Amino acid sequence: MKLTMEDISLMNALERVTGVSAKDCIAQENVVSFLVNSRDVGKAIGKGAVNVKLLEDKLKKKIEIVGYKENPEDVVCDALEVKIKGASKKEGRLFISLDGTEKRKALSNIGRVKRLREFMKRNFGLEMILS
Repeated sequence: MKLTMEDISLMNALERVTGVSAKDCIAQENVVSFLVNSRDVGKAIGKGAVNVKLLEDKLKKKIEIVGYKENPEDVVCDALEVKIKGASKKEGRLFISLDGTEKRKALSNIGRVKRLREFMKRNFGLEMILS
């Protein structure tokens, strides 16, 4: 995984504001997504989302916090806020099965799906496919 200088400076900003170290960071247009250990998500967000709001004001971008877990299916479930019907890994691909309602919910924020696909590729070496 290669991080740019911009990614590193964004991750440093998160750590300065929250005291939480990010595992990864993806900046796209006006959104920055940070991947942090799942146990640190609450601390990164802050009480009443104070840390997120402070970072948004400082960086002039929308902030997303994604919790990292050892199991990539759990990361997908938490990040997209959906219930997974089934998941399987095959030849470097992670197939996530969702029912119709959950799939609509997941795809309603296509930007988040794209950032999550990038996290999966960079941190698990898997191409995420929703079905």
